[in-house]
Amino acid sequence: MAKTLSKRELERREELKLSRRRKSVLIVMSEVALCLILAITCYGMSVLNSYAYEELNPSIYKETPPMEAEKERQTVVPQTSVVEHTNASGEVIATETVEVPQEIRSGSGYRNILVLGTDARSQYSFDDSNGINTDVMIIVSINNETGDIKMVSILRDTIMKMEEGTGALAYDKANAQFSISGISDTVSMINRNLGLDIDEYVIVNWYGVAMAVNQLGGIELTIPNEKILTYFNSYLDFTNQATGLWAPELHAPGTYVMTGTQVVAFCRIRYGGYNDQGRTDNQREAIGKIFERAKLLLSQGQINTLLDVAQTALGNVKTNLKLSEVLYMATELSSYNMAGSTSFPQSYTTATYVGSYMDKYGIQDPLVANDFEGEVRQLHAFLFNDNNYQCSDFVKNISYQMMLDRTGQ
Repeated sequence: MAKTLSKRELERREELKLSRRRKSVLIVMSEVALCLILAITCYGMSVLNSYAYEELNPSIYKETPPMEAEKERQTVVPQTSVVEHTNASGEVIATETVEVPQEIRSGSGYRNILVLGTDARSQYSFDDSNGINTDVMIIVSINNETGDIKMVSILRDTIMKMEEGTGALAYDKANAQFSISGISDTVSMINRNLGLDIDEYVIVNWYGVAMAVNQLGGIELTIPNEKILTYFNSYLDFTNQATGLWAPELHAPGTYVMTGTQVVAFCRIRYGGYNDQGRTDNQREAIGKIFERAKLLLSQGQINTLLDVAQTALGNVKTNLKLSEVLYMATELSSYNMAGSTSFPQSYTTATYVGSYMDKYGIQDPLVANDFEGEVRQLHAFLFNDNNYQCSDFVKNISYQMMLDRTGQ
């Protein structure tokens, strides 16, 4: 006659079964996590050979943000979480409310990265000692607490004070510093002129942008009229030849899903009414749409496509971002949002001869801010919501000198 088990014995056996199941699930989850870590590690190692990494000079100039503003940006808002305490049978015997600090992504309020696009045509070309200018200069500012991203394009012909001892001219176009003395002085020059504390950079070339767009499946952009179309096709033919990639010309104005070299050509147009401000508008529009396209693919689970894009991008950039930081930012992609963009400066004078710039400095077609100090204050209000920013004496002095030069005094 079979022994009848007591209710308590049945419960104990059921608990043992549940315990074994939990252990099995934990083992499977651990194995999956291990495989994922190994996959990411192997992926990271696979791109290291094509990853151009270069540190900035540790003595680069960075403006120290006001202590109170920095303290306010780093305020941690505690969140509460209820922790349950259980016994060996899994029964809840007590609860405890604990404070869990909200994570700050990088330990400070804003992460500012300088993105430079060189006019180097070929794949893997970043030589800053061969007369290569940075015709694309974009400050990317990330609010670490909200994930909001703002972009500011520096118009390439903007007159700025060059770094001391790096060239023959005290003042020159902003895009010239890179070809004069390289990336560290370029970061210092922008920080000193605009009152910033940038210490991270990314340099990209035509080929990398075109290939990444191709792998993403293209982005939707608009050619507004026949005049712009003519310039677009001219730039496209040259870009196709320079990169060795190919995309067909367009035969009518309209909205298209553009592929790699078409997007590069779109970002290069500065004639037909666009000028450099219109060109930078195109560049930021394209970047925004590339970003949104990547977020969409991530939401659809197309991880392999994004890894391919990342590998292509890493093979065609120079940066001081560590690989672990790049991969971490990629995993956080869905938490970032484009929150606005503009260009610097907003109000300016430009012509073949502006005041004494041609006679005094030999600079043709300069772009001179009408109120450089005021433009810097507006920049800080836009990027950091800082409406009380006070410019350094350096900025005030060069702003005054620019006024004298602009008016020919």
